[in-house]
Amino acid sequence: MPRSTQPKRHLAAEIAAVIRSGGYRSGEWLRQVDLEESLGATRFDIRAALAELALRQTVEHVPNRGFRVAQPDRQRVRDMLAVRALLECEAALCALPHLDEAALRLLEQKADAFDRAVAEGTTASQSATNLDFHDTLYSFAPNRALVEVAAETRDRARLWPLVLWPSMRALRRSAEGHREILAALRAGDAAQVAGTVRAHILGSAANDPALDEAAVE
Repeated sequence: MPRSTQPKRHLAAEIAAVIRSGGYRSGEWLRQVDLEESLGATRFDIRAALAELALRQTVEHVPNRGFRVAQPDRQRVRDMLAVRALLECEAALCALPHLDEAALRLLEQKADAFDRAVAEGTTASQSATNLDFHDTLYSFAPNRALVEVAAETRDRARLWPLVLWPSMRALRRSAEGHREILAALRAGDAAQVAGTVRAHILGSAANDPALDEAAVE
């Protein structure tokens, strides 16, 4: 059967999802031939996807050996999230004065879309609708440089090409976080907006999987 060529980011997301779901343990070697067969992709595309995951520190490249699942540097994750929270709080505050009723209704629709993805969607749709909610909010901020840097930092802070939640509990908590942000925006309370955005970013197990592990203990 001929193998299909898939976009690099799509393959990286699929490999990351397998790792995140427990398909590979920390430190376990990734056999490229197995990935080629299971994903129906070429060796070139698999290597490109693994190289992207290595940049994200999801996997580790060992010269002359190959790729293995990395142990995430928790301190780096938390440091990057702290920077991300600062930028996204500021972006939300910049957007706040420019949100009229139509804008708030649009954000509610985006939150509804994420809720539907949580209930019945795929990992890809959950990731896409979550990002769409945040990107729509920040699109109302007039400082485009701030929004661009915030988006770049968000992308760098992620361990995975897609936003991946470790459990249904974590997904539902993110959905609740969107509603809390919306309530703060409707109230026009700047301190509450900053607080809910910050709590949403720093408290999400999609951003720091250790938070979900702690909730189980």
